[in-house]
Amino acid sequence: MMQLRRLCIRHFRNFEHLVIDPFPTPAVIVGENGVGKSNLLHALRLVLDPDLPDRRRYLQPEDIHDRSPSLAEGAEVTVEVELADFEDDPDARSELDGAIISLSPLVARLTYLFRPKQSPARLLGEEPAEPLTPNDYEWTVYGAIDPSNTMLAAKRYAAMSVLPALRDAEHDLARPDRSPLTSLLRERPPAQANIDKTLKTMRTAREDLGRDANVQHIADLIRSRVATMAGPRMNLDPSLAFAGRDEDLLRSIRLFIDASATRGIDRTSTGTANVLYLALLLERLRLRRSATDGEDTLLVVEEPEAHLHPTLQRHLFAHLLGQPNRLVLTTHSPHIAAVTPLPSMVLLLDTTTGTQARVMAPGLLEQHERADLERYLNVNRAEILFAQGVVLVEGVAETYLLPALARSAGFDLDAHGIVVASIDGTDFAPYAKLLGPSGFNRPFSILTDGDATDTEETEIYRREPGLRRALDVLKILADDSVAEPFRDALNALRQQDLPTAGGPRDGRHNLVVTAAGFGIFVGPDTLETDLAPLLTAEMTAAFNDLATGARRRQNFAQALEQVAASPSTEDQRAGVISRIERDPVSKGRFAQRLADHVEQLNLPDRIRQLLGYPSDRPVASSDLLALPGCGPVLALLDDLRRRYEHLPLAPTPMQLGARTPPAQVPANEPG
Repeated sequence: MMQLRRLCIRHFRNFEHLVIDPFPTPAVIVGENGVGKSNLLHALRLVLDPDLPDRRRYLQPEDIHDRSPSLAEGAEVTVEVELADFEDDPDARSELDGAIISLSPLVARLTYLFRPKQSPARLLGEEPAEPLTPNDYEWTVYGAIDPSNTMLAAKRYAAMSVLPALRDAEHDLARPDRSPLTSLLRERPPAQANIDKTLKTMRTAREDLGRDANVQHIADLIRSRVATMAGPRMNLDPSLAFAGRDEDLLRSIRLFIDASATRGIDRTSTGTANVLYLALLLERLRLRRSATDGEDTLLVVEEPEAHLHPTLQRHLFAHLLGQPNRLVLTTHSPHIAAVTPLPSMVLLLDTTTGTQARVMAPGLLEQHERADLERYLNVNRAEILFAQGVVLVEGVAETYLLPALARSAGFDLDAHGIVVASIDGTDFAPYAKLLGPSGFNRPFSILTDGDATDTEETEIYRREPGLRRALDVLKILADDSVAEPFRDALNALRQQDLPTAGGPRDGRHNLVVTAAGFGIFVGPDTLETDLAPLLTAEMTAAFNDLATGARRRQNFAQALEQVAASPSTEDQRAGVISRIERDPVSKGRFAQRLADHVEQLNLPDRIRQLLGYPSDRPVASSDLLALPGCGPVLALLDDLRRRYEHLPLAPTPMQLGARTPPAQVPANEPG
């Protein structure tokens, strides 16, 4: 089955220079509104769509990328498509023979070229006296690398069929000239004997109805009325007969949604009509491909999620994407992205140099890593692919508390399109591969517990698991000049015992600072105890909201004060966590209630109190990292603010000089 192997677009609409290599099959083009999904499909149509009128292959000024030479200045637009896996198709090999650029593997290249006409003056390098207009341009589709090697007919063997966004499938199904049912019936028509018999019966019935006395009477009335109105000079002799040409028999067949053929398409929902429409189209393509001389058509479906509820989206497209077919979908639905195999995903991103594409490098993930990640990207977490920024965290407590802390500093994560996503564990490495430079290359940060305790540790190399996770991610994001010194310093650190009075091992802070430089923020122990020096009052209030009994509340307050005093011992921290985990509190409920109290906090003022700074003294990132316990969390928030405060719809940036209340603006829709 012929496959689209590579796509390169230059100077067309959103794309200054876009390359998708390898182009996956099937492919799901994912991206936010306006990023160029439809423009990418139109670029493919310029090369491969036999149904695209030639007049639409002539470009206009608005079709030229803004950073490219304009149409008046001599723009040149190219769309290169490389095709592979047609060795077993003699017709395709023959037709594409002039486009072959590689024999092993067998690869053909077709290129759409739009450029100024090659007049003698231009070939001699002479500049035109006047700005160019669309009339000064020509287009062609050529094979291999020679623009004179015209191959306009090649799209017969590398065809694509585009199904636009399904907005009104019901209307299309009701029109025989637009319904895929008519095309499907032409591919597999009824037996000719049955057609002949039906046509004979229909002709007889039409003639009988046309001779009916009432029908003839109405014809006489119309004839008389016209003669009276127009006079005898108008040569008009109207008559009535029941219309129906013999060749329109197949167009008369209608699709019903019940076995008794009483409920038409107009009696069902728009979503159901869309499913029926797509099913007919896919079945027609299957029949055409299975024919001896069938076409190996590339089917492109634009925004198929229209009018389909989330559960149906996930079920329907999980089925479609699991089939061995040449299918391309465009979508901004996280429900479809959630069921898309990772190698099939093409992520379009808006950058300063135009829209760019990201695909996952082959072999990037182990099979078990890929399976785990695809399972993770359920409907609630697929939004990390659409977000402006992602913060990966261990559990639910962080997903409640990080947005609340940011809002208490006047920085709204939602408004900036930043998603806090729990991975429900501590193995961040596969996610770093997925979002890192060899994957989808998305901006992300990590917040992880340090867990820097030695309870029941028998091997020194099990110490500092949080920093060990940071090392695993650094091996993905950084080169050996960073990862190897980090590893050596970590190994030396692990050999130290924890100070008996509490606190970190000597030299640990340097490793925390190094990891933070790569967006990996490692706390000292556990989130709740790390925040104790910063949020003592708020944590006490949240606990009292949930726990009953004066003695229990008093014991928690005393345990929390010991940890907040810093440095704290392992037993002191365990005393806080055990009380939070005891019914009816639990970590999740505690974090939810704590978030309410945190949002009322003036975080910049609280930070200055901890540091002992006056209200007008600026706070540096290094100051935040040096804070006991809560430093990495605050440094993460400050890093997010610095990286994303320029985005549209942002509230007033977080300033540590004075708290600015969150702006009341709608949040960005991810993607």
